[in-house]
Amino acid sequence: MTLAILLNSALRMWLIGAAVWLVLRLLRARNPHVEVLAWRMTLLAGLLLPALLYWGLAPRFDTVELPAIVSGAVAGPASAPTRPAGTMPIGLLASIYLAVSLLLLARLLAGLIGTWRVSRTARPLETGDDVRVSAQVRSPATFGTTILLPSDARTWPAERLEPVLAHERAHVHSRDGYWSWLAQFHTAVFWFNPLAWWLQRRLEMLAETTSDDAVVAARHDPLAYAQLLLDFARHPNSRSVAMSVAESNISKRIERLLARTPPANALPRVVRWVAVVVLVPVVVLAASTTQADSPVPPAAAASATPAAASAPAARPPGVSVRMTSAADPDIFYPPLAKAEKVTGYAIVEVDLDALGQLVSARVLKVEPEDARYGFADAALEVARHSQFSNASQQVSSMRFKVKFALND
Repeated sequence: MTLAILLNSALRMWLIGAAVWLVLRLLRARNPHVEVLAWRMTLLAGLLLPALLYWGLAPRFDTVELPAIVSGAVAGPASAPTRPAGTMPIGLLASIYLAVSLLLLARLLAGLIGTWRVSRTARPLETGDDVRVSAQVRSPATFGTTILLPSDARTWPAERLEPVLAHERAHVHSRDGYWSWLAQFHTAVFWFNPLAWWLQRRLEMLAETTSDDAVVAARHDPLAYAQLLLDFARHPNSRSVAMSVAESNISKRIERLLARTPPANALPRVVRWVAVVVLVPVVVLAASTTQADSPVPPAAAASATPAAASAPAARPPGVSVRMTSAADPDIFYPPLAKAEKVTGYAIVEVDLDALGQLVSARVLKVEPEDARYGFADAALEVARHSQFSNASQQVSSMRFKVKFALND
């Protein structure tokens, strides 16, 4: 998956996040369960967008051509494409991205393995569900569906143990741990996007709020529970992938408990399923792209050499294509067409990112149109093996003609 697709997905994610935030504000949503559902769907959208863009599964809508963006290009000289002064090479950017992403993924994996080992060695507590105690746990936490408590929890009085279990069971019921892992994976992939970090933090904070509401809804004393939170905050767990009462937004949670804010109602299952159903068309629409629907005029006279290309329109400064030896149309000349001595051409339109990397390519016109000759597929291969430069540093589209001609 290219950096261009990840950058494209991050930009679309910003638009989705802004839309969700605006809707929540307009609806004056006060129920944290509603906000949890909205941001969870946003997280899923962020994970699905790169796949939809990479495999081209989203629809492409026809639009009026914008000359300032959609342009033609002339095959450049044999010299390598130039890079704007002051910009990093693509290889260096890719290496930096990959190094940070792998570091974050390694931290997530190490946390999963470490906490799993703690949960496997912890001793079960006879409570009717998967509750375990361990000397390696300093404050209550939830790992998936397993509740982890400090080793002295066996001697806790009921007024201390029951609210803690109510909180952690709410995490288990809402699958907060799994969503936290998913958010951390999303952050590792899109670490360069501030929205990814904010979304991870927001989901963790909301998970703690809804679990606190479960404690109050079970008729435990909010003031006594607030004191428990203070005690646990003094003994936080080491950084891991477990949901912990001592890790997230303690001050605001205590203020909410002291204000005796009524617990919010959980959403019915049907509402959650409706949100998932609505998510699909929203993500597909967010991943959709546009293409110009205006016909491409016949190209100017082209050279008779196999690698010839010509420009249907003026191009923006600094945007060009160079067909290298690896992109020689003769290499991709369809065997059937060559055997029957059939010549042809194709008009190809490509999308370039700001760094001059190819994002997508499509054939707008092919001659002859008979699919059995395969000139369209051959032209796409030429485009994929060509080199592009984009000194304008703007996302652009360009068109050029690939001519398949037989040498005498």
